[in-house]
Amino acid sequence: MIFAVTLAVIVADFTTWIELDVATIYGLPLVLGGATRSRVLLWTLTGLLIAATFVVYALQVPAGSFSLAETFFVNRVLNAVSLLLLAGLLHLWMRSAATGEAQAELIKEQNEKLQAAKASRRMVEVQEAERRALASQLHDLVGQKLTALSINLTIAKSQLSPAHAAQTGARLDDSLKMVEETTQSIRDVMAELRPAVLDDFGLAPVLRWYAEEFTKRTGVATSVVEEGRARRLTPAAEHALFRMAQNALANVAKHARADKAVLTLRTTPHSICLTVADNGEGFDPTAVHQPARDHGWGLMIMRERAAAIGAHLKIDSAPGHGTRVIVTINGDTHDQRSARG
Repeated sequence: MIFAVTLAVIVADFTTWIELDVATIYGLPLVLGGATRSRVLLWTLTGLLIAATFVVYALQVPAGSFSLAETFFVNRVLNAVSLLLLAGLLHLWMRSAATGEAQAELIKEQNEKLQAAKASRRMVEVQEAERRALASQLHDLVGQKLTALSINLTIAKSQLSPAHAAQTGARLDDSLKMVEETTQSIRDVMAELRPAVLDDFGLAPVLRWYAEEFTKRTGVATSVVEEGRARRLTPAAEHALFRMAQNALANVAKHARADKAVLTLRTTPHSICLTVADNGEGFDPTAVHQPARDHGWGLMIMRERAAAIGAHLKIDSAPGHGTRVIVTINGDTHDQRSARG
């Protein structure tokens, strides 16, 4: 379409010659080309039209009458300069429009990421609130009733006559043992949901506690290494890092076939870095794109938790070389409440 208009303009110029305002009529294809936002097309048309300006003049000027000072030639030179100026202005407009669109797209992407981070942060906050509520309910409802049941069984056992004690004493002992084991299981679940040591003492102590529990439960020798001066973090940062350590160790137990894991907590004045490393089979991180039924969910949850607190998550692994999960938070993560206290 644009080239057809260009050809029509050149033909009109050739047939009418001096009756046309060349700069004005030749500027029409440039304006149409500018609407396409293609700078290559713009300058292609500019070159074609400038060349056509002088070709038409060369075909129309009488033989032997050419002169650099000749009026029509001077007009053609001025027309060519006008076309270059018009093309230059259109080029600047295209570049400005492209820059504006790129900036708008970047702002849109940043806003989408910000909204996603807010949603992830809100999701984590809701999860932690649900964990707190569930732990509280287990303590207030189930735990207290189990304690009352244990007391009642103990009283009932103490009131048995010697004759009945021989018959039912063993059953009551078994029942008391089952109540005690159930109570301990409830406490373990409560600790998983909301470990009191995290709220009371911070990230490093809860990692040491969890490493001991994980070693007992799975047989994977797990240790904690602390580097730098320990300090309390914001509650959101501490909870997210602890949950990510839980997720990473759960993956070690399920998939890594490792016999050793090390949690390294490195603290600097301006950053926190948590690394969970194992000596297991490893895997190809690029092969895990979307969660499947039996794998991939732990990594996705860790990414969401990292995004919620503005952390950077890196998975360093290869088949046969173990896995390192590295979570880094840059910036001020100090708990201002503890600082005021």
